[in-house]
Amino acid sequence: MIKKILILGERIITKLETNEVPFFYFILTFFFVITLRNFLETFSDKSPIFFEFFFHYYIAYITLALALIILFYLITREDIKKISQVILPSFLVLALAPIIDLILSWGKGYDMAYLLPEYHGSLLLRFITFFGSFDGKGITPGIRIEIVLILLACFIYFFIKKRDGIKAIISTFLTYSVIFIFGAAPYVVKNFLNVLNIEYKPSSTLISNFFLLLIFIFTIWIFYLYNKRYFINVLKDIRIFRFLHFELMFILGIVLAKVYSSGSVELNSSTLFQIPFIMIAILFAGLFSIFTNNLTDHDIDKISNKDRPTVSNAIPIKDYKQLSWIFLILAVLYSSNVNFETLFLMLLFIGNYFLYSMPPLRLKRVPFFSKIFVSLDSLILVMIGYFLIAGNLNIPGNIIAFFLIGFTAVFNFIDIKDYYGDKQENIKTLPVILGLKRSKILIGLFFLILYPCVYFLLKQTYLLIPLTIFGIIQFFLVIKKSYSEKPIFIVYLISIFALIGYLWFL
Repeated sequence: MIKKILILGERIITKLETNEVPFFYFILTFFFVITLRNFLETFSDKSPIFFEFFFHYYIAYITLALALIILFYLITREDIKKISQVILPSFLVLALAPIIDLILSWGKGYDMAYLLPEYHGSLLLRFITFFGSFDGKGITPGIRIEIVLILLACFIYFFIKKRDGIKAIISTFLTYSVIFIFGAAPYVVKNFLNVLNIEYKPSSTLISNFFLLLIFIFTIWIFYLYNKRYFINVLKDIRIFRFLHFELMFILGIVLAKVYSSGSVELNSSTLFQIPFIMIAILFAGLFSIFTNNLTDHDIDKISNKDRPTVSNAIPIKDYKQLSWIFLILAVLYSSNVNFETLFLMLLFIGNYFLYSMPPLRLKRVPFFSKIFVSLDSLILVMIGYFLIAGNLNIPGNIIAFFLIGFTAVFNFIDIKDYYGDKQENIKTLPVILGLKRSKILIGLFFLILYPCVYFLLKQTYLLIPLTIFGIIQFFLVIKKSYSEKPIFIVYLISIFALIGYLWFL
Protein backbone atom coordinates (compact mmCIF):
# COMPACT_ATOMS: atom_id res chain seq x y z
CA MET A 1 0.00 0.00 0.00
CA ILE A 2 2.74 2.47 0.99
CA LYS A 3 4.70 1.51 -2.14
CA LYS A 4 1.66 2.24 -4.31
CA ILE A 5 1.18 5.64 -2.64
CA LEU A 6 4.83 6.52 -3.26
CA ILE A 7 4.60 5.44 -6.91
CA LEU A 8 1.43 7.50 -7.38
CA GLY A 9 2.99 10.46 -5.60
CA GLU A 10 6.10 10.27 -7.80
CA ARG A 11 3.95 10.20 -10.94
CA ILE A 12 1.98 13.26 -9.84
CA ILE A 13 5.13 15.17 -8.89
CA THR A 14 6.87 14.28 -12.17
CA LYS A 15 3.80 15.29 -14.18
CA LEU A 16 3.62 18.68 -12.45
CA GLU A 17 7.37 19.27 -12.73
CA THR A 18 7.54 18.44 -16.45
CA ASN A 19 4.26 20.07 -17.47
CA GLU A 20 5.02 22.34 -20.42
CA VAL A 21 2.06 24.71 -20.10
CA PRO A 22 3.11 28.36 -19.59
CA PHE A 23 4.27 29.00 -16.04
CA PHE A 24 1.81 31.88 -15.90
CA TYR A 25 -0.96 29.22 -15.82
CA PHE A 26 0.46 27.87 -12.56
CA ILE A 27 0.37 31.37 -11.09
CA LEU A 28 -3.24 31.88 -12.24
CA THR A 29 -4.18 28.46 -10.84
CA PHE A 30 -2.76 29.49 -7.48
CA PHE A 31 -4.70 32.79 -7.43
CA PHE A 32 -7.97 31.17 -8.48
CA VAL A 33 -7.54 28.44 -5.86
CA ILE A 34 -7.07 31.15 -3.21
CA THR A 35 -10.17 32.92 -4.54
CA LEU A 36 -12.14 29.68 -4.17
CA ARG A 37 -10.86 29.24 -0.60
CA ASN A 38 -11.83 32.82 0.29
CA PHE A 39 -15.30 32.30 -1.17
CA LEU A 40 -15.89 29.07 0.76
CA GLU A 41 -14.53 30.62 3.96
CA THR A 42 -17.25 33.29 3.91
CA PHE A 43 -19.83 30.52 4.45
CA SER A 44 -17.99 28.71 7.23
CA ASP A 45 -16.41 31.70 8.98
CA LYS A 46 -19.41 34.01 8.36
CA SER A 47 -16.90 36.79 7.60
CA PRO A 48 -18.09 39.75 5.47
CA ILE A 49 -16.65 40.36 2.00
CA PHE A 50 -14.40 43.38 2.64
CA PHE A 51 -11.51 44.35 0.39
CA GLU A 52 -9.20 44.78 3.40
CA PHE A 53 -9.86 41.21 4.58
CA PHE A 54 -9.60 39.60 1.16
CA PHE A 55 -6.46 41.54 0.26
CA HIS A 56 -4.95 40.28 3.50
CA TYR A 57 -5.86 36.66 2.66
CA TYR A 58 -4.19 36.88 -0.76
CA ILE A 59 -1.06 38.48 0.67
CA ALA A 60 -0.86 35.87 3.44
CA TYR A 61 -1.13 32.91 1.07
CA ILE A 62 1.38 34.43 -1.37
CA THR A 63 3.86 34.85 1.48
CA LEU A 64 3.31 31.26 2.63
CA ALA A 65 3.76 29.92 -0.91
CA LEU A 66 7.04 31.84 -1.35
CA ALA A 67 8.31 30.66 2.04
CA LEU A 68 7.52 27.02 1.20
CA ILE A 69 9.20 27.30 -2.22
CA ILE A 70 12.38 28.58 -0.55
CA LEU A 71 12.21 25.90 2.17
CA PHE A 72 11.73 23.11 -0.38
CA TYR A 73 14.68 24.42 -2.39
CA LEU A 74 16.96 24.56 0.65
CA ILE A 75 16.04 20.97 1.52
CA THR A 76 16.07 19.35 -1.94
CA ARG A 77 18.19 21.73 -4.10
CA GLU A 78 15.69 20.96 -6.83
CA ASP A 79 15.12 23.43 -9.68
CA ILE A 80 13.13 26.37 -8.28
CA LYS A 81 10.68 26.34 -11.20
CA LYS A 82 9.92 22.64 -10.72
CA ILE A 83 9.30 23.23 -7.01
CA SER A 84 6.95 26.11 -7.82
CA GLN A 85 5.03 23.98 -10.31
CA VAL A 86 4.41 21.43 -7.56
CA ILE A 87 3.57 23.82 -4.74
CA LEU A 88 1.34 26.40 -6.48
CA PRO A 89 -1.42 24.06 -7.72
CA SER A 90 -1.16 22.03 -4.49
CA PHE A 91 -2.78 24.95 -2.66
CA LEU A 92 -6.06 23.45 -3.92
CA VAL A 93 -6.08 21.55 -0.62
CA LEU A 94 -6.97 24.86 1.08
CA ALA A 95 -10.51 24.52 -0.23
CA LEU A 96 -11.03 21.56 2.11
CA ALA A 97 -10.83 23.41 5.45
CA PRO A 98 -14.07 25.47 5.22
CA ILE A 99 -15.93 22.48 3.75
CA ILE A 100 -14.79 20.19 6.58
CA ASP A 101 -15.71 22.85 9.17
CA LEU A 102 -19.21 23.15 7.71
CA ILE A 103 -19.66 19.37 7.79
CA LEU A 104 -18.33 18.96 11.35
CA SER A 105 -20.42 21.86 12.67
CA TRP A 106 -23.58 20.75 10.88
CA GLY A 107 -23.58 23.82 8.68
CA LYS A 108 -22.86 26.39 11.40
CA GLY A 109 -19.15 26.86 10.60
CA TYR A 110 -16.26 27.84 12.86
CA ASP A 111 -14.44 31.13 13.44
CA MET A 112 -11.17 30.78 11.52
CA ALA A 113 -8.40 32.99 12.86
CA TYR A 114 -4.70 33.23 13.59
CA LEU A 115 -3.34 32.25 16.95
CA LEU A 116 -3.80 35.54 18.80
CA PRO A 117 -1.57 36.83 21.65
CA GLU A 118 -4.57 38.27 23.48
CA TYR A 119 -6.56 35.03 23.22
CA HIS A 120 -4.47 31.86 22.85
CA GLY A 121 -1.80 32.07 25.55
CA SER A 122 1.50 30.17 25.40
CA LEU A 123 2.82 29.86 21.86
CA LEU A 124 5.29 27.09 22.73
CA LEU A 125 2.51 24.93 24.18
CA ARG A 126 0.44 25.48 21.05
CA PHE A 127 3.39 24.42 18.88
CA ILE A 128 4.05 21.23 20.83
CA THR A 129 0.35 20.26 20.94
CA PHE A 130 -0.40 20.89 17.24
CA PHE A 131 -2.08 24.27 17.82
CA GLY A 132 -3.60 23.22 21.15
CA SER A 133 -7.31 23.00 21.96
CA PHE A 134 -9.93 24.73 19.83
CA ASP A 135 -12.05 27.10 21.88
CA GLY A 136 -14.35 28.35 19.14
CA LYS A 137 -11.84 30.74 17.54
CA GLY A 138 -8.49 30.14 15.90
CA ILE A 139 -7.11 27.09 14.09
CA THR A 140 -10.33 25.19 13.37
CA PRO A 141 -10.72 21.39 13.00
CA GLY A 142 -10.91 21.84 9.22
CA ILE A 143 -7.62 23.72 9.12
CA ARG A 144 -5.94 21.08 11.28
CA ILE A 145 -7.11 18.25 9.01
CA GLU A 146 -5.96 20.31 6.05
CA ILE A 147 -2.50 20.75 7.62
CA VAL A 148 -2.24 17.02 8.37
CA LEU A 149 -2.91 16.24 4.70
CA ILE A 150 -0.35 18.86 3.66
CA LEU A 151 2.29 17.37 5.96
CA LEU A 152 1.61 13.85 4.68
CA ALA A 153 2.00 15.09 1.10
CA CYS A 154 5.22 16.90 2.07
CA PHE A 155 6.60 13.73 3.67
CA ILE A 156 5.94 11.83 0.44
CA TYR A 157 7.58 14.57 -1.61
CA PHE A 158 10.68 14.74 0.58
CA PHE A 159 10.99 10.94 0.75
CA ILE A 160 10.81 10.69 -3.03
CA LYS A 161 13.44 13.41 -3.41
CA LYS A 162 15.82 12.29 -0.64
CA ARG A 163 15.09 8.53 -0.39
CA ASP A 164 15.73 8.83 3.33
CA GLY A 165 12.96 8.41 5.92
CA ILE A 166 14.73 10.35 8.69
CA LYS A 167 15.50 13.30 6.41
CA ALA A 168 11.91 13.26 5.15
CA ILE A 169 10.60 13.40 8.74
CA ILE A 170 12.92 16.29 9.65
CA SER A 171 11.98 18.14 6.46
CA THR A 172 8.28 17.62 7.17
CA PHE A 173 8.79 18.95 10.71
CA LEU A 174 10.43 22.06 9.27
CA THR A 175 7.43 22.50 6.97
CA TYR A 176 5.12 22.24 9.97
CA SER A 177 7.23 24.87 11.73
CA VAL A 178 6.88 27.28 8.81
CA ILE A 179 3.10 26.73 8.64
CA PHE A 180 2.81 27.18 12.41
CA ILE A 181 4.76 30.45 12.32
CA PHE A 182 2.37 31.76 9.68
CA GLY A 183 -0.58 30.63 11.76
CA ALA A 184 0.90 32.55 14.70
CA ALA A 185 1.78 35.66 12.66
CA PRO A 186 0.26 38.09 15.20
CA TYR A 187 2.69 36.78 17.85
CA VAL A 188 5.61 37.34 15.45
CA VAL A 189 4.47 40.87 14.56
CA LYS A 190 3.87 41.79 18.20
CA ASN A 191 7.36 40.67 19.23
CA PHE A 192 8.85 42.44 16.21
CA LEU A 193 7.19 45.70 17.26
CA ASN A 194 8.14 45.21 20.89
CA VAL A 195 11.83 45.02 19.91
CA LEU A 196 11.41 48.41 18.21
CA ASN A 197 9.44 49.77 21.19
CA ILE A 198 6.34 50.31 19.04
CA GLU A 199 2.84 49.74 20.38
CA TYR A 200 1.08 46.66 18.96
CA LYS A 201 -2.47 47.33 17.77
CA PRO A 202 -3.87 44.16 16.15
CA SER A 203 -5.40 44.56 12.69
CA SER A 204 -5.45 42.72 9.38
CA THR A 205 -3.69 45.72 7.79
CA LEU A 206 -0.77 45.42 10.20
CA ILE A 207 -0.35 41.71 9.44
CA SER A 208 -0.67 42.39 5.70
CA ASN A 209 2.08 45.00 5.92
CA PHE A 210 4.35 42.54 7.67
CA PHE A 211 3.69 39.91 5.01
CA LEU A 212 4.31 42.45 2.23
CA LEU A 213 7.73 43.14 3.70
CA LEU A 214 8.42 39.40 3.68
CA ILE A 215 7.16 39.11 0.09
CA PHE A 216 9.77 41.64 -1.03
CA ILE A 217 12.56 39.69 0.69
CA PHE A 218 11.30 36.29 -0.53
CA THR A 219 10.75 37.52 -4.10
CA ILE A 220 14.31 38.83 -4.37
CA TRP A 221 15.61 35.56 -2.90
CA ILE A 222 13.59 33.38 -5.31
CA PHE A 223 14.60 35.51 -8.29
CA TYR A 224 18.24 34.92 -7.35
CA LEU A 225 17.67 31.17 -6.99
CA TYR A 226 15.68 31.01 -10.24
CA ASN A 227 18.35 32.61 -12.43
CA LYS A 228 21.53 33.99 -10.90
CA ARG A 229 22.69 35.41 -14.25
CA TYR A 230 19.49 37.42 -14.68
CA PHE A 231 19.67 38.58 -11.07
CA ILE A 232 23.24 39.84 -11.40
CA ASN A 233 22.49 41.64 -14.67
CA VAL A 234 19.44 43.34 -13.17
CA LEU A 235 21.64 44.52 -10.29
CA LYS A 236 24.12 45.91 -12.81
CA ASP A 237 21.27 47.62 -14.65
CA ILE A 238 19.95 49.42 -11.54
CA ARG A 239 22.41 52.30 -12.09
CA ILE A 240 23.12 52.79 -8.43
CA PHE A 241 23.74 56.55 -8.58
CA ARG A 242 20.34 57.25 -10.17
CA PHE A 243 18.70 54.87 -7.73
CA LEU A 244 20.29 56.67 -4.78
CA HIS A 245 19.17 60.00 -6.25
CA PHE A 246 15.56 58.80 -6.40
CA GLU A 247 15.58 57.42 -2.86
CA LEU A 248 17.26 60.55 -1.48
CA MET A 249 14.60 62.76 -3.10
CA PHE A 250 12.00 60.86 -1.08
CA ILE A 251 14.04 61.24 2.12
CA LEU A 252 14.52 64.93 1.32
CA GLY A 253 10.74 65.30 1.13
CA ILE A 254 10.39 63.79 4.62
CA VAL A 255 12.98 66.18 6.02
CA LEU A 256 11.43 69.20 4.28
CA ALA A 257 8.06 68.30 5.83
CA LYS A 258 9.75 68.27 9.23
CA VAL A 259 11.14 71.78 8.59
CA TYR A 260 8.28 73.49 6.75
CA SER A 261 5.17 71.87 8.26
CA SER A 262 3.92 70.89 11.68
CA GLY A 263 4.36 67.21 10.84
CA SER A 264 6.62 65.08 12.99
CA VAL A 265 8.78 62.19 11.90
CA GLU A 266 8.12 59.34 14.29
CA LEU A 267 8.44 55.59 14.01
CA ASN A 268 5.11 53.86 14.58
CA SER A 269 3.27 50.82 13.24
CA SER A 270 2.30 52.80 10.12
CA THR A 271 5.53 54.60 9.15
CA LEU A 272 7.53 51.47 10.02
CA PHE A 273 6.08 49.87 6.89
CA GLN A 274 5.10 52.87 4.78
CA ILE A 275 8.64 54.25 4.48
CA PRO A 276 10.22 50.97 3.24
CA PHE A 277 7.19 50.30 0.99
CA ILE A 278 7.66 53.66 -0.74
CA MET A 279 11.39 53.01 -1.13
CA ILE A 280 10.62 49.56 -2.56
CA ALA A 281 8.06 51.09 -4.94
CA ILE A 282 10.65 53.67 -6.07
CA LEU A 283 13.11 50.84 -6.75
CA PHE A 284 10.64 48.90 -8.92
CA ALA A 285 9.30 52.04 -10.63
CA GLY A 286 12.88 53.01 -11.46
CA LEU A 287 13.62 49.53 -12.81
CA PHE A 288 10.51 49.62 -15.01
CA SER A 289 11.55 53.00 -16.40
CA ILE A 290 15.16 51.85 -16.95
CA PHE A 291 14.10 48.61 -18.66
CA THR A 292 11.61 50.26 -21.01
CA ASN A 293 14.11 52.99 -21.84
CA ASN A 294 16.81 50.39 -22.58
CA LEU A 295 14.45 48.54 -24.92
CA THR A 296 13.84 51.74 -26.89
CA ASP A 297 17.49 52.88 -26.80
CA HIS A 298 18.81 49.55 -28.06
CA ASP A 299 20.51 51.01 -31.16
CA ILE A 300 21.95 53.98 -29.25
CA ASP A 301 23.30 51.70 -26.52
CA LYS A 302 25.16 49.65 -29.14
CA ILE A 303 27.44 52.70 -29.40
CA SER A 304 27.33 54.34 -25.96
CA ASN A 305 26.46 51.52 -23.51
CA LYS A 306 27.61 48.18 -24.90
CA ASP A 307 27.39 46.49 -21.49
CA ARG A 308 23.58 46.88 -21.25
CA PRO A 309 21.76 43.48 -21.04
CA THR A 310 19.70 44.38 -24.11
CA VAL A 311 22.88 44.86 -26.14
CA SER A 312 24.97 42.01 -24.70
CA ASN A 313 21.92 39.72 -24.73
CA ALA A 314 22.72 38.72 -21.14
CA ILE A 315 18.93 38.71 -20.70
CA PRO A 316 16.92 37.77 -23.83
CA ILE A 317 14.59 40.56 -25.01
CA LYS A 318 11.46 38.49 -24.34
CA ASP A 319 12.43 37.87 -20.71
CA TYR A 320 13.62 41.47 -20.36
CA LYS A 321 10.16 42.72 -21.38
CA GLN A 322 8.45 40.33 -18.96
CA LEU A 323 10.66 41.51 -16.11
CA SER A 324 9.78 45.14 -16.84
CA TRP A 325 6.06 44.39 -16.43
CA ILE A 326 6.70 42.48 -13.21
CA PHE A 327 8.54 45.53 -11.86
CA LEU A 328 5.60 47.77 -12.80
CA ILE A 329 3.13 45.49 -10.99
CA LEU A 330 5.31 45.45 -7.86
CA ALA A 331 5.69 49.26 -7.95
CA VAL A 332 1.89 49.61 -8.07
CA LEU A 333 1.38 46.99 -5.34
CA TYR A 334 3.70 48.59 -2.80
CA SER A 335 2.74 52.20 -3.48
CA SER A 336 -0.99 51.42 -3.37
CA ASN A 337 -0.55 49.79 0.02
CA VAL A 338 0.62 53.13 1.48
CA ASN A 339 -2.29 55.33 0.36
CA PHE A 340 -4.01 56.50 -2.80
CA GLU A 341 -1.98 59.71 -2.94
CA THR A 342 1.27 57.76 -3.02
CA LEU A 343 -0.08 55.46 -5.73
CA PHE A 344 -1.17 58.44 -7.85
CA LEU A 345 2.17 60.23 -7.48
CA MET A 346 4.08 57.02 -8.21
CA LEU A 347 2.05 56.48 -11.39
CA LEU A 348 2.78 60.11 -12.30
CA PHE A 349 6.50 59.44 -11.74
CA ILE A 350 6.38 56.36 -14.00
CA GLY A 351 4.23 58.15 -16.58
CA ASN A 352 6.57 61.13 -16.85
CA TYR A 353 9.53 58.88 -17.57
CA PHE A 354 7.46 57.01 -20.12
CA LEU A 355 6.55 60.25 -21.90
CA TYR A 356 10.19 61.33 -21.72
CA SER A 357 11.84 58.20 -23.09
CA MET A 358 9.24 56.10 -24.94
CA PRO A 359 7.50 56.40 -28.31
CA PRO A 360 5.30 57.72 -29.73
CA LEU A 361 6.14 61.03 -27.99
CA ARG A 362 9.71 60.29 -26.81
CA LEU A 363 10.05 63.81 -25.48
CA LYS A 364 13.74 63.36 -24.69
CA ARG A 365 14.26 64.48 -28.29
CA VAL A 366 13.17 68.00 -27.33
CA PRO A 367 16.35 70.00 -26.63
CA PHE A 368 16.93 71.24 -23.07
CA PHE A 369 13.30 71.56 -21.97
CA SER A 370 12.67 67.81 -22.07
CA LYS A 371 14.66 67.59 -18.83
CA ILE A 372 11.75 69.24 -17.04
CA PHE A 373 10.19 65.75 -16.96
CA VAL A 374 13.27 64.41 -15.14
CA SER A 375 13.31 67.31 -12.68
CA LEU A 376 9.54 66.99 -12.19
CA ASP A 377 10.00 63.32 -11.29
CA SER A 378 12.56 64.32 -8.67
CA LEU A 379 10.04 66.82 -7.29
CA ILE A 380 7.31 64.16 -7.29
CA LEU A 381 9.44 61.92 -5.05
CA VAL A 382 9.99 64.90 -2.74
CA MET A 383 6.19 65.36 -2.71
CA ILE A 384 5.65 61.73 -1.73
CA GLY A 385 7.96 62.11 1.27
CA TYR A 386 6.46 65.48 2.16
CA PHE A 387 2.87 64.17 2.02
CA LEU A 388 3.71 61.12 4.13
CA ILE A 389 4.70 63.36 7.06
CA ALA A 390 2.74 66.59 6.51
CA GLY A 391 -0.47 65.10 5.09
CA ASN A 392 -0.55 67.83 2.41
CA LEU A 393 1.44 69.11 -0.57
CA ASN A 394 1.94 72.70 0.59
CA ILE A 395 5.59 72.73 -0.43
CA PRO A 396 7.04 76.28 -0.55
CA GLY A 397 7.02 77.77 -4.04
CA ASN A 398 10.74 78.57 -4.04
CA ILE A 399 11.53 74.85 -3.59
CA ILE A 400 9.28 73.93 -6.51
CA ALA A 401 10.95 76.61 -8.67
CA PHE A 402 14.39 75.35 -7.62
CA PHE A 403 13.56 71.90 -8.97
CA LEU A 404 11.71 72.87 -12.13
CA ILE A 405 14.29 75.49 -13.19
CA GLY A 406 17.58 74.50 -11.56
CA PHE A 407 17.34 70.73 -11.88
CA THR A 408 16.02 71.04 -15.45
CA ALA A 409 19.20 72.92 -16.37
CA VAL A 410 21.78 70.69 -14.68
CA PHE A 411 20.11 67.39 -15.61
CA ASN A 412 21.27 67.96 -19.18
CA PHE A 413 24.58 66.47 -18.02
CA ILE A 414 23.05 62.97 -18.38
CA ASP A 415 23.16 63.43 -22.18
CA ILE A 416 26.92 64.02 -22.34
CA LYS A 417 27.90 60.35 -22.15
CA ASP A 418 25.34 59.45 -24.87
CA TYR A 419 26.62 62.15 -27.25
CA TYR A 420 27.88 59.85 -30.02
CA GLY A 421 24.87 57.52 -29.90
CA ASP A 422 22.40 60.43 -29.80
CA LYS A 423 24.22 62.14 -32.67
CA GLN A 424 23.94 59.05 -34.84
CA GLU A 425 20.23 58.69 -34.04
CA ASN A 426 19.73 62.44 -34.62
CA ILE A 427 18.35 63.05 -31.11
CA LYS A 428 18.66 66.79 -30.52
CA THR A 429 20.15 66.89 -27.04
CA LEU A 430 22.11 69.92 -25.85
CA PRO A 431 25.51 68.26 -26.60
CA VAL A 432 24.35 67.34 -30.12
CA ILE A 433 23.11 70.89 -30.85
CA LEU A 434 25.99 72.88 -29.34
CA GLY A 435 28.76 70.36 -29.75
CA LEU A 436 30.38 68.42 -26.94
CA LYS A 437 32.88 71.06 -25.76
CA ARG A 438 30.52 74.07 -25.65
CA SER A 439 27.67 72.09 -24.10
CA LYS A 440 29.96 70.83 -21.32
CA ILE A 441 30.98 74.41 -20.49
CA LEU A 442 27.31 75.51 -20.43
CA ILE A 443 26.19 72.58 -18.29
CA GLY A 444 29.16 73.16 -15.98
CA LEU A 445 28.02 76.77 -15.55
CA PHE A 446 24.54 75.51 -14.66
CA PHE A 447 26.10 73.57 -11.77
CA LEU A 448 28.23 76.55 -10.79
CA ILE A 449 25.13 78.75 -10.56
CA LEU A 450 22.73 76.23 -9.02
CA TYR A 451 24.72 75.25 -5.93
CA PRO A 452 24.98 78.80 -4.49
CA CYS A 453 21.24 79.23 -5.23
CA VAL A 454 20.55 76.82 -2.37
CA TYR A 455 21.29 79.83 -0.18
CA PHE A 456 17.96 81.40 -1.21
CA LEU A 457 16.16 78.32 0.18
CA LEU A 458 18.01 78.19 3.52
CA LYS A 459 18.99 81.86 3.96
CA GLN A 460 22.17 80.90 5.85
CA THR A 461 25.10 83.10 4.77
CA TYR A 462 27.78 80.75 6.14
CA LEU A 463 26.64 78.10 3.66
CA LEU A 464 27.62 80.18 0.62
CA ILE A 465 31.29 79.16 0.72
CA PRO A 466 30.76 75.36 0.86
CA LEU A 467 27.95 75.61 -1.71
CA THR A 468 30.21 77.58 -4.08
CA ILE A 469 32.98 75.02 -3.58
CA PHE A 470 30.59 72.22 -4.56
CA GLY A 471 29.58 74.21 -7.66
CA ILE A 472 33.22 74.80 -8.70
CA ILE A 473 34.07 71.10 -8.25
CA GLN A 474 31.12 70.07 -10.42
CA PHE A 475 32.04 72.64 -13.08
CA PHE A 476 35.53 71.22 -13.50
CA LEU A 477 34.26 67.62 -13.41
CA VAL A 478 31.83 68.39 -16.24
CA ILE A 479 34.32 70.20 -18.51
CA LYS A 480 37.05 67.66 -17.82
CA LYS A 481 38.46 66.25 -21.07
CA SER A 482 38.31 62.61 -19.89
CA TYR A 483 34.62 62.93 -18.96
CA SER A 484 32.96 60.50 -16.56
CA GLU A 485 29.51 60.64 -14.93
CA LYS A 486 30.62 58.77 -11.83
CA PRO A 487 32.51 61.55 -9.97
CA ILE A 488 29.75 64.06 -10.82
CA PHE A 489 27.15 61.78 -9.25
CA ILE A 490 29.38 61.11 -6.23
CA VAL A 491 29.83 64.83 -5.51
CA TYR A 492 26.11 65.42 -6.08
CA LEU A 493 25.08 62.60 -3.72
CA ILE A 494 27.49 63.82 -1.04
CA SER A 495 25.94 67.28 -1.28
CA ILE A 496 22.40 65.87 -1.01
CA PHE A 497 23.40 63.76 2.00
CA ALA A 498 24.87 66.89 3.58
CA LEU A 499 21.72 68.90 2.85
CA ILE A 500 19.46 66.24 4.36
CA GLY A 501 21.66 66.02 7.45
CA TYR A 502 21.70 69.80 7.83
CA LEU A 503 17.91 70.09 7.49
CA TRP A 504 17.32 67.21 9.91
CA PHE A 505 19.29 68.92 12.69
CA LEU A 506 18.13 72.44 11.76
